[in-house]
Amino acid sequence: MIRPLILAVLLGVVAMPALAQQQLQLGGGKDEPSEIQADDALEWHQNEKTYIARGNAVYKRGELTVKADVLTAYYRELPDKSTEIFRAIADGNVLITRGDTTSATGGKGVYELDAQTFTLTGGNLKFVNNDDVITATDSMVYRQAEDVAIARGNATATRPKEQKTLRADTLTGHFAPNEKGEKELSVVDADGNVKLTTPTDVVTGRTGRYDVKTQFATITDDVRMTRGGNQLNGDYAEVDMASGVSKLLTRPGQGGRARALLVPDEKGQSPGGLPGQPATPAPPAPKK
Repeated sequence: MIRPLILAVLLGVVAMPALAQQQLQLGGGKDEPSEIQADDALEWHQNEKTYIARGNAVYKRGELTVKADVLTAYYRELPDKSTEIFRAIADGNVLITRGDTTSATGGKGVYELDAQTFTLTGGNLKFVNNDDVITATDSMVYRQAEDVAIARGNATATRPKEQKTLRADTLTGHFAPNEKGEKELSVVDADGNVKLTTPTDVVTGRTGRYDVKTQFATITDDVRMTRGGNQLNGDYAEVDMASGVSKLLTRPGQGGRARALLVPDEKGQSPGGLPGQPATPAPPAPKK
């Protein structure tokens, strides 16, 4: 069995100052140590100006950990003859974790240090923050300076325990600190072919916004709300997932109207189950 090659570097170490100070700076403060591990090899390619870790490669700094089959860091030379890393690439089975609450997976990850942007592509694109899970088919981008994550391609945000799903062409998640100071998903914006699913309703539209803390969603433009066999159309919908109350609304002064298609059930009951409306018996048939 090959013993793992471990390179633990602290700021100010003279042997490899560039690696010690700049390698994969994805998190942590300036005085925190960095650590790179690999089962197979740790390489320094001077001509290509790269550092490469191969075989179950792991990078750690502060609360952030990046795992991949191969990790490659690109550096540049500065006027004072020192060097700095400007790009890091993770290839194969990428797993990024930050603390105990946040993780992301993908086939390939590219981190641009100048822009503080991490882009994940490939299969198994998933972002997990506490109870919220975001998946996508095309890409997932995290803008570190803005605390924004963007999922593109059949993007889906779910809370599996609560059976709530928000799907769109693009989902943009905004993060904010909670009472403990931990970053958590705060608001999700949805754009293109939006579909919100709750245990009772399905709401579709062009755009939407979901407040994670209050569990309140607004879906706008060409909105359709479906519950059972009943459909309602309007300008926009407000869905309070905490209380279970959904509203279909029109914009005043724009000539719009809310419309409903009510479908009786097989027992002759009038259509119930609309937001705030129980099912009621249908009137008796007239006597002949």
